[in-house]
Amino acid sequence: MTPEAAIVRATGAKPTGSCYRVLMWEEGALSDEELEAWQKERAALLTRMRDAGVKGARGTLAGLERELRELSTRAVEAPLATRGCAGLSRTRAEALAQTLAQEPGLLGFRITANSADILLELTGEEGVDALLARWAASTPGTAWCKSPLIQVLQAAEARERLAALEEEAPADDETDDAADNAPFHHVTVMAHEATEALQPAEGRVMVDATLGGGGHSELLLQAGATVWGIDQDPAARRAARKRLAAYGDRLHIIPGNFRNAAQLLAAHGVEQVDGLLADIGISSPQVDCAERGFSFLAEGPLDMRMDPAAPRSAADIVNTAAEGELADILWQYGEERASRAIARRIVQERGKKPITTTTQLADIICTVLPRKGRQHPATRSFQALRIAVNDELGALEELLQSGLGLLKSGGRFAVITFHSLEDRAVKRYFEHVTRREIDRPEWPAPRPNPDYAARPVFRKPVVASEAELTANPRSRSAKLRVIEKI
Repeated sequence: MTPEAAIVRATGAKPTGSCYRVLMWEEGALSDEELEAWQKERAALLTRMRDAGVKGARGTLAGLERELRELSTRAVEAPLATRGCAGLSRTRAEALAQTLAQEPGLLGFRITANSADILLELTGEEGVDALLARWAASTPGTAWCKSPLIQVLQAAEARERLAALEEEAPADDETDDAADNAPFHHVTVMAHEATEALQPAEGRVMVDATLGGGGHSELLLQAGATVWGIDQDPAARRAARKRLAAYGDRLHIIPGNFRNAAQLLAAHGVEQVDGLLADIGISSPQVDCAERGFSFLAEGPLDMRMDPAAPRSAADIVNTAAEGELADILWQYGEERASRAIARRIVQERGKKPITTTTQLADIICTVLPRKGRQHPATRSFQALRIAVNDELGALEELLQSGLGLLKSGGRFAVITFHSLEDRAVKRYFEHVTRREIDRPEWPAPRPNPDYAARPVFRKPVVASEAELTANPRSRSAKLRVIEKI
């Protein structure tokens, strides 16, 4: 059995609380030296986490938890993804799959030639040790490593892993329902400018961190590159997979948020790439589909989640957030001057009945801001709620911080933004890492910049051409910035 012929199942159950992730592998898949190094570093991190917990240092503890997960990805998951062993035959893998299918708290699993990655909630009847013993007993002749990777996942992280399993698992029938057949027609912005800036070519590896409908990826693939596409929207992934099917194994699609690009790629054995592209913001199909709840122009549920499995929708924020929190969201993410008045009116109206639709919210905003000019009064508020629901600026910041680390020397990082908050973050970060020296008023002389790692490819941001603006008015606010790692 090869990794490509993995047995993948997703039960359809959704995690309700903390879950367990168990990664068990065949003895010999990792060397004794690799296991010893992993366990030694893991033990040191656990000691530091214990000390931080005793001191109540929550920030330090959260950082150490991230380090622990990154260690597991680097030292265990990535090596297993690239190796095979002979002990776990297809017959034994199927026997293990049948045993796992009987577990009452099972959420899903993925079994390959050398490992089994299992996600479940404990029912309270048995502990993990008892489960491991039963699973091993179902595969006589296979020697499993005595120190498996066991992680406790919060519901949000469990949902993300479960989404990846659901995406990879075979469908019950060949034709998915209306969700699979729904159109996803997205006009790619600055397609040629962005892809040409990345210099794709045969043998080069590119990451399209916002896959969408696959427009940018298609041009990268046409140039001969291998592409790893990331997207949290299942509709986008389905559309891209259909559109780009002809490129075979040069295209790899990963479910997930681009904020986790480094971890997602490392789990597939990809440590460094030649180019990274991120087209930040919302796609046309998401805006135009009333059922997704992004637009005030058509009635739909007040949703706005790019990942339909995400825990919090716009309706949750609008109906539960305190008035001050609502005002802050509208001001910080939408730069809405009437944020306090709008928040006050929302709280008044939701006290009468829940606010559940896009048009209902838009009408409430219009009672505070009468329409003037071309822009709808709800534009800024809807933008703010969308950013808050999807934590778009937080995700962008994490991608910026990890992006250069993914690149080889000479690799390029391209980002397309659509509003000032996004562009400001990209501009600030790119300027910082391309500056050789930094200076402050209190210093007698400039000092070397410890974060200097790249050079700007363009002196100014690239904007859409007149021809593109005519063909696609939504490109009017787009800005492309590109840096090259040195």
